[in-house]
Amino acid sequence: MAPSAEARLGRPPKVDDSGLGTRERLLAAAAASCAERGFEGATVADIARRADVSAPAIYNHFGGRVELLVAAGKAALARLGRRPGAGRPDAADVARTFLAPEFAPTRRLLTELHLASGRHPEVAALLAEWQEGQARVWRPATGSAADRDAVVKAFFALLLGLCQIESLSSLPSSPAALARRVEALAAVLYPEEEPA
Repeated sequence: MAPSAEARLGRPPKVDDSGLGTRERLLAAAAASCAERGFEGATVADIARRADVSAPAIYNHFGGRVELLVAAGKAALARLGRRPGAGRPDAADVARTFLAPEFAPTRRLLTELHLASGRHPEVAALLAEWQEGQARVWRPATGSAADRDAVVKAFFALLLGLCQIESLSSLPSSPAALARRVEALAAVLYPEEEPA
């Protein structure tokens, strides 16, 4: 009997009890390790232990620790604000998600990655490549090239600023009031989107 076109040669992918494959477990473990221990503290050994794999297994899926940590950030953001059938996520939805309490570990992960980019050129290069790709998604359809790029940069700066929201705990505000202000900022940057 001939194998089907969809059959994969070699060993089947390893999955854990919940059905997650090795790659997904590594991404989740890297995100958790970096959020808890910081960029430098997220070691290959700690990530492998959390993912329940051997340390060399990381190199079967990623070029190394730095690539894995950046991929974890990308994976966390890939799910944000996706509307079925729409090209670009809703800016207000994305900003609202950045404020959600359950998004705190991802905010920490993104903060750690961006801080590390100032110390590690390889992190800066991977983030720059990722940001360039995301800029194509977020660039408005109208306006001069400089204006469209300014919108994207301002939106990304807003999101990076939201990653620091916990460090502003001395400034009291209700979560609802803060969310309204952040959504208003997103609406200024992307006025063509309908309010959510």
